[in-house]
Amino acid sequence: MNAAPPSTIAPPRPAAGWRVPFVRPDLPGYDEVESAFRRIVDSGLLTKGEELRAFEEDVRQLTGAAHVVAVSSCTVGLALGLRALHAMQEQADPRRPRTEVVLPSFTFLAAPAAVVWAGLEPVFVDSDPRSWTVSPAAVEAAIGPRTAAILACHTFGCPCDLSALEAIADRAGIPLMIDAAHGLGTLVAGRQVGREGFAQVFSLSPTKLVVAGEGGIVCTSSAAFAASLREQREYGNDGHYGCTLPGLNGRLPELSAAMGRASLARLDGVRDRRTAVAEAYREMLGGVDGIGLQSIPAGCMSSWKDFSLSIDPERFGFDRDAVMEHLASRGIDTRAYYSPPCHRMAAFSGHHPADRPLPVTDRLAATSLSLPMGGHVTPAIARDIAADILARSEE
Repeated sequence: MNAAPPSTIAPPRPAAGWRVPFVRPDLPGYDEVESAFRRIVDSGLLTKGEELRAFEEDVRQLTGAAHVVAVSSCTVGLALGLRALHAMQEQADPRRPRTEVVLPSFTFLAAPAAVVWAGLEPVFVDSDPRSWTVSPAAVEAAIGPRTAAILACHTFGCPCDLSALEAIADRAGIPLMIDAAHGLGTLVAGRQVGREGFAQVFSLSPTKLVVAGEGGIVCTSSAAFAASLREQREYGNDGHYGCTLPGLNGRLPELSAAMGRASLARLDGVRDRRTAVAEAYREMLGGVDGIGLQSIPAGCMSSWKDFSLSIDPERFGFDRDAVMEHLASRGIDTRAYYSPPCHRMAAFSGHHPADRPLPVTDRLAATSLSLPMGGHVTPAIARDIAADILARSEE
């Protein structure tokens, strides 16, 4: 197997700190959470309280999902969700073993880790060269009699092709789950994603638009699935110290739920600011020979959890790592996300046959670069960063 080389650049942190850090949490002010924090502390109820229930209802109203379950992280939501789904399938048809989950390789490693943790096998497929989300055609080609689920992803906040993937899942008779870690703030036809498919799992970690410190949200159309998740986040306890499906401590604390509620109330403004920054980046870098930009499908809005581009070294004159190093020398922090891609990581490479190429994934892993984004980045700062990139091409 000819592996695409991962990024070799680990730029030293400038002595005075980064001039433009890669990300800073976009947090509500303390005045926005003080009364809730005080109420929680005074009550002494630090888990399983009113803030958790109110937060779940806030997300249900936003997404239109039938059921919402808050958990301690997106990864925990994916892992418990896949385990619950597998148990439901085994119970419904014990004679048909379904152990494979079809997912993109160009994604964060938490997704295949959750698959393996749940006792299932990842089947990696390629991404679409324009949107960088999973290719529906590649997904359909990978489905077989052992397929348990499709696990797609809203890559960098760009929505995956939900209509095509839902149609494929319906034809195959398997559930569509979405790793929606980047998805709060992502819109399709003007509506927040979350109700589509069997389940979508969102992240609330500090790099996201809605922040709870740490945490995750599972939206689902299935009452039985939601009930299983609620038990699993309590170690699998059925309420009477019985356990039919082992779980773990996946609870979201009350303080985190309160932070999440205050952050969720700011979502539209946070997305609008990120959109303005993304437009500034695109204005400066769109059409530049050798720079490719992620294509957002018509009628959709990205959350712009990340602003990422790809760099063709032959046309641009320098490769991704050289640009990364140049920006680091200017005090600008960047990331080469998903390099190496999941199917080339030691933990998961054994699940991917050497004779099954993923050319788009390997190209993106070798060329993509994510630029600073967050509450500290303004359109003016984005234009300055873009100018630094263009200056590298002129040296």
